[in-house]
Order: sequence, then C-alpha cells, then structure tokens
Amino acid sequence: MKYIYKILTLSCLALSLGSCDKDFLDKTPPDAIPVDGFFNSAERAEQGVNAIYATLQTTELYSNTMSKLYTPPTGEVVLTNTGGYGFNDFTYSAADGILMDVYGKLYEGVFRANTVIKEVPLMEDIDAGLQSRLVGEAKFLRAFYYWHLTTLWSDVPLFTEPFEVPSDALVAKSTRAAIYEVMIQDLIDAEAVLPEVYGASDLGRATKGAAQALLGKVYLYDENYEQAEAWLGEVIDSELYDLVENFGDVININSENNVESIFEIQFAEVGEGDVGTLRVSYNNPQVNGGFGNNLPTQTIVDAFEDGDPRLNESIFIDGEVFAPELSTESLNLDTYQSVWSATGYNLKKGLFPVMYVNNRGTNFPAIRYADVLLMYAEAANELDMRDVARDAVNEVRDRVGMALLDAGTTGTKEALFDAIVHERQVELAFEYHRFNDLRRWGLAQTVLGPNGYAERNRYYPLPQEEIDTNENLVQRQGW
Repeated sequence: MKYIYKILTLSCLALSLGSCDKDFLDKTPPDAIPVDGFFNSAERAEQGVNAIYATLQTTELYSNTMSKLYTPPTGEVVLTNTGGYGFNDFTYSAADGILMDVYGKLYEGVFRANTVIKEVPLMEDIDAGLQSRLVGEAKFLRAFYYWHLTTLWSDVPLFTEPFEVPSDALVAKSTRAAIYEVMIQDLIDAEAVLPEVYGASDLGRATKGAAQALLGKVYLYDENYEQAEAWLGEVIDSELYDLVENFGDVININSENNVESIFEIQFAEVGEGDVGTLRVSYNNPQVNGGFGNNLPTQTIVDAFEDGDPRLNESIFIDGEVFAPELSTESLNLDTYQSVWSATGYNLKKGLFPVMYVNNRGTNFPAIRYADVLLMYAEAANELDMRDVARDAVNEVRDRVGMALLDAGTTGTKEALFDAIVHERQVELAFEYHRFNDLRRWGLAQTVLGPNGYAERNRYYPLPQEEIDTNENLVQRQGW
C-alpha cells in the first residue's frame, strides 16, 4: 500500500490546513507537528479533529475528483476537458490514478480520525464534555469515510487504530459486513454525545442529527429497513430540519448551512486558485475561464416531469438568464448559450449565482433533509407503511409545486417504489446519490448496461498500486 505508507507515516497533523479558514477550521495547527506530545491541550485536541474535516475539502474528495466516481457512470453527466473519460463508459482500469487519489485520501481521513479516537481519551487536562464531543465527531467522520470506501469498493482494509510502523498497513481486506459493524457502533457512540446544534463559530461540525441520518443510511444500504426507518424517523421527529422554501437555495453560496442541511462540507474563503474556488471553475461553462468538466446529458434532462422547476434550478438551458452582471462589450453573458457545451447543457445546481473571479467556494451538503425524507419513504414502503412513505415523498414534491402522489396510482409497494426512484433522481441530481441507488437497488444493469456497465462494475477495483505493494490484498473478482 504505497500511498497508504505515505499518509500513515506522516503525523495526522503534518499537513498544512492553511486553506481551511472558515469558522472552526480557522483554528489550524502549524506544519509537521509529530503526534507524540501534540495532544496536550483542549486547543490541540480541537485542531486534531479539525484536521479530519479538512481532508473532505481536498481536491481529491469533495472539491473535485471524487465526483468522477459517482456521477459520470450514471450517464447523466459526461466528463470533458479533464481526465477520467473511462468513467463515462466503464472503460477505466484498476491502474487509473483517479481511483488511487480518492482511495488514498479517504484513508487519510480514517487515519486522522483513528489518531484522535486513540489520543484524546488519554488526555487529562480537558473538560470531559468537550473530550467526549471531540471523540464523537471523530467517530462520526471515521464512519463517513468508511461509508464512501464501502460504497465505492465494498470489501476494503479495516483500520481502527493508528499505525506504529508502515508495515502495519499491509493487511487483507475486511468484509463490508465487518466494516458496517464498526461504522454502526461508531455512529451509535457519536449520536449519544454529539449536540443537536452548535453556535455560529462551529457550524459544519457533526451533530446528533448527522449521526442519526448517516446511521439510517447505513442501515438502509444494509437492507435493515426496521432500523433505517427508526433512525431516519429520529431525524424527522426532532423537528430541527426542514426543506428550504426555494429549491435553488439547496446548494447556494448565499444560503449555506441552512435548515435543510444536516451535514455540510465547509468550503472556506480562499485565495484564487485554491480548492474552494476550483469547485466553481471546474464546472462553469467553457467561456470566460470556466472548464466545463461535467456536462449534463439529455438523459437527466428528460428525467424531469413537465413543469418541474427543479430542471431549471439544476441545469443551465439555452436562453435562460446566466450572468448579465458579468457581461462586457466583447462577451455576452446575459443568457446561457447551448453552444458553450458539447451536450447543450451545463451544471447549474451549486453554481448559481455564477462566479468566475471570486474568493469563495460553495459549501456542499453531503446529507440534507430531502434525502432523509426520501430514504425514510423507501424504508417505510419496504415495511408496508405505504401512507407514511407517500407523505414523505409528497413533502418533497410539494416544496416545488409538483402534483402529489395518491393512493390510486401508488397504492402498491412496486408503484410507490418506482415513484421514490424517480423522485430521488430529480431531487438529488448531481449530488452523488444516483449511482449508489441504482447499484443497491439492482437496477444498474438494466439502466446502465447500454452505457457499458457489467456486473464487475458493481464496485470499483482496488487501486493496482495497492495490489502490487501489499501481498495480502486480493483484487476484486473480474479485475
């Protein structure tokens, strides 16, 4: 595990967090501090936890690269003007560097979490409540990183302790089931100690609701519908979350950390060219400096019902308002032009209002209330709680003025499931859910087969670099 060697022989605090200067992430440690002796104050303990969050912001994860593993394979986006074209049509290989980039960063997050989970409980001169909360945050984040690892790769190495020597990383895969046991216990532990809300300076930290939502999601993916319904129901019953009135505010720089957001990746005010800015410029149209890397396809455009306002809030379509305030005599940006895109469309969700030259990155809601409602509906439907499930879906549809589902058309389990499948596709478009959903529902072969999907694509191959380095690691069947 060559890359894992690199990240696990460094201190979990050795990386500069200089670009993570939003609210609580502003409390950054200096470079290259060894772990031994570092955790000697409450401030240092908090800095250690902040480092776990910071990994989420990196280019390899939520800033850019990880989206290539989740969105292009759905056929709803094509990659252009960038690397990773093999993810458009399932022609990637185990040697693709993008797989290693994402895999390595996810394990960096695990390592940082493991360090905090081991070291902070040993501290003596720290408030017990703060100590408990910080460990709870670390356990939530460890589960969150493993959720991505198991979703993308299924069986992977399981580490619950930081390494003493690099050779400790040379282990075999653990089963997805075994990793789920650790994730579930981590989230139960976290839920018991995390606060329901934080003050303004700590927005973005994991809350009790975030732990409940992720726990419900883990149970749903594991097809334990009773537990999924129970934990997702806890989030709903808390009445701490709601749908924002305007769907366009779901991912919007002017409405960050809103009432719909349950766990949000914080992107800081940064210097031009840093990761937060690149989240915007990577996907802006190829005009006025944008790269247009991810282009929506006709497939996702056609998925929206007639009159669904989420279409125009999610995708730029020819002739609609673009960025008149940025227009010049030589460049007309008043309205979007389909010629700016090879598919005729560009991403809008999370990129409006349009910015090119800016010093802010837009936060990304990794877990939001609409997703919880739709997951709850799915679990309730599986438990034959049809009316309750329908009400949850209708809450999402009512927000955007779409016709409500009725018992006449969704009275059977199968019909209501089909309605949930549709609603998740259009409500959560481009938010890293669709590929997961199709695979776990067993629909991937039918929907994605024409694009090149085969059974071996159910999970990604382990990075070849890891296979070559670790003799205990066996590649997935078919690769």
